[in-house]
Amino acid sequence: MYEPHGKKLRQGDIAICEFHQLRARSGEPKGPGGTAAPNAQLPDFGPSQTFEIPVELPGQGQPVIRHLRLWIGPLMVIHQSCELEYADSDDSRVLVAPVVSSTRWTTGPWELIRRGALPGYFYLPGLSEGEGAELGLDAGWPDSAVVLASSTLVSRGLVKNGRMFRLAADELPALQSSLVVFSSVRGWADADAVVALKGKSIVDVQETVELVPGPSRLTKVFLAGDDGSDEVTVVCGVRPTRRAA
Repeated sequence: MYEPHGKKLRQGDIAICEFHQLRARSGEPKGPGGTAAPNAQLPDFGPSQTFEIPVELPGQGQPVIRHLRLWIGPLMVIHQSCELEYADSDDSRVLVAPVVSSTRWTTGPWELIRRGALPGYFYLPGLSEGEGAELGLDAGWPDSAVVLASSTLVSRGLVKNGRMFRLAADELPALQSSLVVFSSVRGWADADAVVALKGKSIVDVQETVELVPGPSRLTKVFLAGDDGSDEVTVVCGVRPTRRAA
């Protein structure tokens, strides 16, 4: 599952580093972070630091105050390795996503995360103390998950200096698949999900670019009902619409 990190930064590298969220001065929801009680819906990244930043906006006479919430903790590089390899020498960006551990976020939906049933998370199995030592760690590694919804940009230098270990090369397709599912089709609907569509109104249908055997395209169906909005991805066996020349 894991291997020691190499000389070059690549997708799947795991590091201890700063990551952040830019927030308005007031009126924002408290999470993630900043809450005293555990929340089963919001990942717990641990303590954070908040910095006030004056920002000059066009048309505003006075700078507005923004809050930069900063965490220091584990994260994973989700930037494509080819973009890192061939980027301009002056490009300092790398896309990362924080990692939340089961030992800190004890109220999280870990059974669903382990089964890959929540598209917003990529599961990282834990390591024993001995397995951690083989990777150069001082201790083991708890069951964890990459929080894709909290992805952010940081400097390459910060990440490279904080690396600990990385996903093995043969695990990268699974990570890349989870990124596709999270950002586009959100996975296939199971039988229970299809049955739950009864009585809901279809408000939109959009064909995705992802192909399945046939070939056919996955289609995303957007729904509305008394219990709120929803979406499901299904396979529709329809012929292409003929376009006028």
